[in-house]
Amino acid sequence: MKTLFKMDMKNYADSDTRIRRPSARAVIRVADGRLALVYSRKHQYYKFPGGGIRDDEDHAEALAREVREETGLRIRRDSIREYGSVLRLQKSGRQEDTVFEQENFYYTCSAETAAGRQNLNAYEKESGFELQYVHAREAAAMNKACKVQDDFDLVMIARDTATLEIVSGLTPEPSVSMAEFLLKTAVKTNPGPWEQHSRYAAESAGRIAERCPGLDPERAYIYGLLHDIGRKFGISGLAHVYDGYHYLMELGYANAARIALTHSFNLKDIRDYIGKFDINESEQEEIRAFLAEIEYNDYDFLIQLCDAIAKADGIVSLEERMNDVKSRYGYYPQKKWDRNIWLKKYFEEKMQEELYQVVGAGV
Repeated sequence: MKTLFKMDMKNYADSDTRIRRPSARAVIRVADGRLALVYSRKHQYYKFPGGGIRDDEDHAEALAREVREETGLRIRRDSIREYGSVLRLQKSGRQEDTVFEQENFYYTCSAETAAGRQNLNAYEKESGFELQYVHAREAAAMNKACKVQDDFDLVMIARDTATLEIVSGLTPEPSVSMAEFLLKTAVKTNPGPWEQHSRYAAESAGRIAERCPGLDPERAYIYGLLHDIGRKFGISGLAHVYDGYHYLMELGYANAARIALTHSFNLKDIRDYIGKFDINESEQEEIRAFLAEIEYNDYDFLIQLCDAIAKADGIVSLEERMNDVKSRYGYYPQKKWDRNIWLKKYFEEKMQEELYQVVGAGV
């Protein structure tokens, strides 16, 4: 079975408990192209029917049992075909310092109703799911609108009667709890004032995003928490940008990885960086190529601004923060300084409010 998506867990601290939870999921298509999906009334999201594989079950048995429990549909065993698997991380909401390595195994198959409508209502009441036939793109959009995070069930979508594809544009995002977990474990490895700096940047980003149309405050907060995550790997200069980008990419969080890189270059130039260039030339060239290929968006701008007003002991004015950097490194490029002033004005125009009043800066 091919792996459709995999998060590399090698960078997690050995002390973090990891529990593997395999599950089997059914991709059941009906004649008009819709898919049999189940809607969780409790969590308000759609997923493919299916669930956990017990120790004494093979995948087909688990698939049939879970689908019937959730929907009342009976899987035709002769129709089951492997499609692929998705390995993802899920932070436990109940167990501290625990991450589930959840591997979802997907199977295309056919099904028939195993009970009458009255019994199906009983299935839905018992399972907490409602069986619906929905175009997967619709369900994926609804899930995104509900801010369901770390759920890859609906990144798989029907394209035609034979194939499935990963939905373009639905890049996995870490939840707040996952971002908090990543920061906490990183600080265990390399304690320091960068943790509080990250938290102040996150809080500021969330407050600004609340007042800017088109920005998601939760997403902004998460990006702020993780922008310096490369410091997990030790005291470093430019290496923390490079390491943070690759760490988050390995976890599948491409958008957060992007911010971990772009937050240091408000002029889209590696020469912007103030500090030690402690990566080799090929790694520097990788950063140059990345910056040359992308267009900055408002999340890039937002974390650049919040990084430039957040210190470990609170939010300060741009001038105070930039002068602090200048005193420690001996210089601060005028173009970079001017760009930060531009970022402040840019978001003040979007918010129609004064920046320091919004973020509660001590100025």
